[in-house]
Amino acid sequence: MSHETFTSNLFSEVTEEQQQMVAGGKTIYDSLGTYFNADTTAFVFAAASGPGGSLVTQEFAEQEINTSAYKTFELNPYFYYPY
Repeated sequence: MSHETFTSNLFSEVTEEQQQMVAGGKTIYDSLGTYFNADTTAFVFAAASGPGGSLVTQEFAEQEINTSAYKTFELNPYFYYPY
């Protein structure tokens, strides 16, 4: 058997995944992301009445903050389909 014949038939009966394992093929998938959102609500309300009497005031404020972060790291010795 010649070297050329051996080389051409080396991977004839193995799957693509097995070929990549033998050849050292690996895929690294590294992803990170963050999210930030802030909502602020505020109002002032006043009411009044007549000669020297009655007054109502009201103040309101609220702040809502949403935040998150993620990190993904995958080492796949075969292949990776991100979609």
